[in-house]
Amino acid sequence: MKVKTKIKHSSPYIGQKEVNAVSRTLKRAILSTGEIVSEFENGISRIVGVKYACAVSSGSAALFLTIKMLPEVFPELKQKDEVIIPSFSCFALSNSVLMNQMKPVFADINIQNFSIDPQEIKKKITKRTLCAVFVHSFGICSDIKEIIELGIPIIEDIAQSFGGKIDGRPAGSFGLASVSSFYATKVITTGGEGGAILSNNRELIEKIKDFIDYDKKTYEKEKLRFNFKMTDPNAAVGIVQLKKLKEILRIRKKIAEIYIQNLEELEKEDLIILPPKQNNIFFRFPILLKKAKRDELIEYLNRKGVSAQKSIFRPIHFDIEPELKLKNTEIAYENSVSIPIHPNIKEKEAHTISKLIKSFFSQKNK
Repeated sequence: MKVKTKIKHSSPYIGQKEVNAVSRTLKRAILSTGEIVSEFENGISRIVGVKYACAVSSGSAALFLTIKMLPEVFPELKQKDEVIIPSFSCFALSNSVLMNQMKPVFADINIQNFSIDPQEIKKKITKRTLCAVFVHSFGICSDIKEIIELGIPIIEDIAQSFGGKIDGRPAGSFGLASVSSFYATKVITTGGEGGAILSNNRELIEKIKDFIDYDKKTYEKEKLRFNFKMTDPNAAVGIVQLKKLKEILRIRKKIAEIYIQNLEELEKEDLIILPPKQNNIFFRFPILLKKAKRDELIEYLNRKGVSAQKSIFRPIHFDIEPELKLKNTEIAYENSVSIPIHPNIKEKEAHTISKLIKSFFSQKNK
């Protein structure tokens, strides 16, 4: 069995409405940051359930700016320079910390939801801790009440869980602030790149907006500014995508249901562990392998025309702090496979992918 057309691992859900929105914006001849960005900010703040939002050029910029401005808003944080992050994530996290000339402190994950373990954060807190970044990994919206109670600022990363909820409350509304990415293949996109900071703390958002409004301020030697702004054409795409959000989440859930229905017998046979079903928008569909090698399944699926991948490129601590041992991070990295899930996958294709995975395990058990 082999698919006729290669099935992509991820793909943006873009159509004529986005094209028309950009065209209308271009005809207005307002191409930088204007009313459309403000409209987009209002839309995303409603989705996340917070009062304020600042749209920026990328998710990386969003995290960099939030970390940078925390000591500006909270003077008691000025001498603190450690940021607790999961290693089981992308390098944007560590880059955002290092760009602020701070130290990333790596914490292990909970193997059930691939997100940072509350007890691990607790172990890593010191007098130098500025904040912790909690990533709702792969669309699994994890309960973070225990982490909030630790008493340090928490930044929620909802780049993979935008639009998700935790027992009815939006992911991103629990921490001091949340950051999101609207990169090409995220839950929604703003035309390739884009991000946002969201918070109920008005001062934090105002300071970030002041920092990126570099061109209309008197030069201050002690207060440099820089351009991280989103443009109106990008925001125009984002507004259309927000209108599609319910449909996007519905399709993702349907594809996930097909995978779960077809693959749960492998879970019962103790061959794999499927991702959690509750509070999950299924941005990714990571399978944890118990009786097979990750690279063998990836190679098999790719040979059959299915673009499967490692769940993450590489744990961050492997390169920054290679002597560190994070047991669950290493287990998840070495044993998990991410199979295609996005709004452009047809239900028939999801069934085919499921059959291929079952065929792989059938061959392995002969």
